[in-house]
Amino acid sequence: MVIPCYNEDREYLKRVLDSLRVQTRRPDAVIVCDDGSKVSYKGIPEEYPEVTWIRQDNAGKKHAQAACIMADPTADFYVMIDSDSALERKALKENLRPFADKRVMCSAGVEWASNFDRNILTRAIGARSLAFQLFAMSSQSAARGNVLIAPGAFSIYRGSVIREALPAYLGETFAGEPVTLGDDTMLTLYALMRGRVVQQPTAVSFPAYPETVSHHLRQWLRWMRAGTIRQIWRLRYLPITSYGWWLSTWQMGSYTAGVAISVLLIVTWPHSLSLVLGSLIGLFMWPLALGSRIACLSRSDQSVWSILGGIALMPLAGLWYLLVLRQIRLYGIATCYKCGPGSWVTRQKVEVRLHGHP
Repeated sequence: MVIPCYNEDREYLKRVLDSLRVQTRRPDAVIVCDDGSKVSYKGIPEEYPEVTWIRQDNAGKKHAQAACIMADPTADFYVMIDSDSALERKALKENLRPFADKRVMCSAGVEWASNFDRNILTRAIGARSLAFQLFAMSSQSAARGNVLIAPGAFSIYRGSVIREALPAYLGETFAGEPVTLGDDTMLTLYALMRGRVVQQPTAVSFPAYPETVSHHLRQWLRWMRAGTIRQIWRLRYLPITSYGWWLSTWQMGSYTAGVAISVLLIVTWPHSLSLVLGSLIGLFMWPLALGSRIACLSRSDQSVWSILGGIALMPLAGLWYLLVLRQIRLYGIATCYKCGPGSWVTRQKVEVRLHGHP
């Protein structure tokens, strides 16, 4: 179990470790690497003597993961989770199931915001994330195991894949800069180059989502810079005959077409009025259709009305993407070269605290 930790809330970290103690299939080893946090974790190692603790100077998430991997260099599987991502009690057992197929190199769990009900932002973005996972990622998984992004919140990799990729993973550069972003997507790419990446929808984790607009936008910018580099790498390294290569090409084309259509609607106004109205209807109905799968889920700490409220916010999340996040994506594409040390733009302090604790 690989847990990189940097400026994580103490209580969230303890919550993660508590969730590992109650797994129906306990991990063989749990290793936490504190990557030079400014937060004190005094007393926590003593509370969890079964955990191996490593502390190093701040070097980035990749190097924190590598420190955990090198502390257990012969593991059959490496379970990657974030330091705020508690696991449902059957999650580890469920996420190991796909590896019965020797072609599977990585199995991705499903993440559901632990703080889903905190405010309108966490509910809207949490619902959008769930819908994406249960629609887009599930379809990618069904397409002969071509999930393009195995979430860092909870994914499992074959040990051989990780060990083979580790030197290139740590030494990755782009435009002459060492890449410190996009660790999840890069590990997924390595797994795709060796076999299949699938989704296991019964393996659920509960990470903390951003609770402020500032944190959310900085996280999105980081993802978009990393995502731009990963799209380039997929087109370069995946076989042209693979589903993943063609999906990446389609994603780039559809995004470019969407931006072009938006510009066209503006320059041809008011003749584009009918098309704008049709687009607004689609913007309202399509997210609701995608969000309908969320209604099949249940969670002990949430009411049915809470989940339905998340679905109702899906159109708002779509509008937020159209008006705000898409523009940040453009900026992320233009500045993707800012991928080196200091480019994380988040976690300079504790960003999210577990509520009910100081």
